[in-house]
Amino acid sequence: MRLPQPLLFTTVWVAVIFISILFHEFGHALTAQCFGQKARIELVATGGATYPEGGTLKGWREFLVVLDGPVAGLALFFLASLILGAEFFTSPHIIYTLRVVRWVNFFWTMMNLLPVLPLDGGQLLRIIFEAICGVRGVKYALLISVALSFVFSLVTSFVGLFTFGAIFALFAFQNLATWKRARMITSNDDDDALTQELKRVEELTLQKEHRGEAMLRLEELRRRAKKGLIFNLATQHLAALRIESEEFESVYVLLIPIKKHLAPRSQNYLHHAAHERGDYPLVVELAGPCFQAFPDYNVAIRSAEACAALARSKAAVGWLRAARKAGCGDLDSVTSKEIFNAIRHRREFIRFINQISVQAP
Repeated sequence: MRLPQPLLFTTVWVAVIFISILFHEFGHALTAQCFGQKARIELVATGGATYPEGGTLKGWREFLVVLDGPVAGLALFFLASLILGAEFFTSPHIIYTLRVVRWVNFFWTMMNLLPVLPLDGGQLLRIIFEAICGVRGVKYALLISVALSFVFSLVTSFVGLFTFGAIFALFAFQNLATWKRARMITSNDDDDALTQELKRVEELTLQKEHRGEAMLRLEELRRRAKKGLIFNLATQHLAALRIESEEFESVYVLLIPIKKHLAPRSQNYLHHAAHERGDYPLVVELAGPCFQAFPDYNVAIRSAEACAALARSKAAVGWLRAARKAGCGDLDSVTSKEIFNAIRHRREFIRFINQISVQAP
């Protein structure tokens, strides 16, 4: 039974793309193994990904691991071209398959070598800039990736390749967000000793009996790092340990200098610490992101109290409603606090109090 042509062609394309992706990833993986690493390949929505495991590779070794993915694709392209040129086969289906192999591997290799992160070409650009400029090279590679991604997005959209335009636009926004986070990277973040120490201390923070030791080592790590990404992470881990013992003043002092670079959970710690300290403008500033990440009624109550202290009655009532929806069942005791005196006479607050009184069982 002969397959219908459209189904046959679709099967050929799917098979060729699948094999080509694997061949590309094997290029990365086998090179990594040559340098003593273990490699794990995963197929993802956008193709494939190779995850080297083992010692970190730097310089020309990392460059070769990245480069040999596209090299494997080019090898498949030349192999298909060689077979077609030799005219070994006369079957139109085999010839068509070889042409698809040639086209797919040439097109994907050229695309993948564009100097845009996270493509291999962007990774090669990053490695080159890192070799020349150290950790600052990561920032330069990201900036170039942002600019080129926008250019490629405009060009491909202009010629009607809207899917590629959307992909490059996504790359541009992802790289811009990464660049904003990477601005705090310093030369100390390239120190393997500091990186390994951070990993060891992170494991200690998970063991309750070793948390005292973890706090001391985090303080020492912050002293050694001084600033940058490792300093930031060590500070947030230390704040997480301090919040458990309700050392709110210490948490506030730790997190305020890096508040623009906090993970959501650390933002929540700062929100809590700022409330305890009476920094109500900061509580209001962090209220939205914190409640979005952690829709807990305690976050909403702290936000309502801060708004009340600042005489923002509408916002305070809005947060009280959010607290109620999030499961707070005792708003009477909350609204009876002295902090709400500044808005107790406001119409919207009185209306809200009347509503919860009527609806109470």
